[in-house]
Amino acid sequence: MGKMFNELARATRLKWLRSAAFETLEHYAIPRHRLKLLQYEDNAVYLVEGDGMRHVLRMSVHDGRSAQEQSSELAWIDSLVSGKAVIAPKPVPTRSTGMVTSLALPRWPEPVTSVVFEWIPGESSPASLSATAAEQLGRLTANLHEHAMQYRPPADFTRPTWGYGEIFEGGAAVTDPVAHDRLSDTERALLLQVCRTVCDRLPERTPHEWGLIHADLHRGNVVATPDDDVAVIDFDDCGPGYYMLDVASVLSSFLRTCDPQEYPEFAERYVRGYRSIRGLPPSAERLSEFLVMRDMIILNFVLSSRNEAVLEWGPARSKGILNTMRDYLSSGKYPGHLTLAAL
Repeated sequence: MGKMFNELARATRLKWLRSAAFETLEHYAIPRHRLKLLQYEDNAVYLVEGDGMRHVLRMSVHDGRSAQEQSSELAWIDSLVSGKAVIAPKPVPTRSTGMVTSLALPRWPEPVTSVVFEWIPGESSPASLSATAAEQLGRLTANLHEHAMQYRPPADFTRPTWGYGEIFEGGAAVTDPVAHDRLSDTERALLLQVCRTVCDRLPERTPHEWGLIHADLHRGNVVATPDDDVAVIDFDDCGPGYYMLDVASVLSSFLRTCDPQEYPEFAERYVRGYRSIRGLPPSAERLSEFLVMRDMIILNFVLSSRNEAVLEWGPARSKGILNTMRDYLSSGKYPGHLTLAAL
């Protein structure tokens, strides 16, 4: 009996994935002359080029979302795009008018589900944003949340939930044996103390605090378009959660990647843009706790990952997060926290 897919060498897996990608694209009426791998972590993401057109193929390879979860994701994106709430990648239907393909392949533990999106031109993962673009990103975040409050999902809508229990008590950093072995006794005790502290400070799940969110609104999922606007991509994690978690994800990402001296102005302009559309949730004064939640999500992902690419950057990132959480327990403030005056 041959090796299962996850047991193969990375180069062999990438070769298989490329072949499976071309087979998957047979279900779509789009040109597919060239494929370029953009990312291979939990998903394999390809740029598909042909006849002057570009699309994105996302293949759910490792413990990915179910076909129903992906259909629900696409339903929300379609509503966002058709309602012009934000600029986001429009889902592409299959030849049979469905939206999600499922491909059973030998040595794969389960069928590989895939979706295709239209390509959004522009600069992805901008290292920094102008003051104007920061405000645009704030408005984009607020428009997402405003749309979520009005959105009526279909009866079979199914998405992961981003609450305390799912992120902390049920997160991989606490429950996954692989993650357990990657942490010292001291680090595990630290996480438990952080969990208890955050639990005591989170708000109730009222309509003003809780709804459908992007849940991964970091710099890498932002595109600065040629029209001097801002678009958002990669809704793979979207689901019910605290609106402030989206805000914290944006602020945390840009704090980590931009010049520290530029962060206060970026944050102020981002918040200004958000508030031009809607008021911040009442729990904005508890931003530190949502910044902790964002880092806990990253810890869950990194500590449980078996992917070679994640294992290259993940350990150093985890150590940094754990050190920051230790400081948070002492000070009550997390990096990226804004004063009430700034909010």
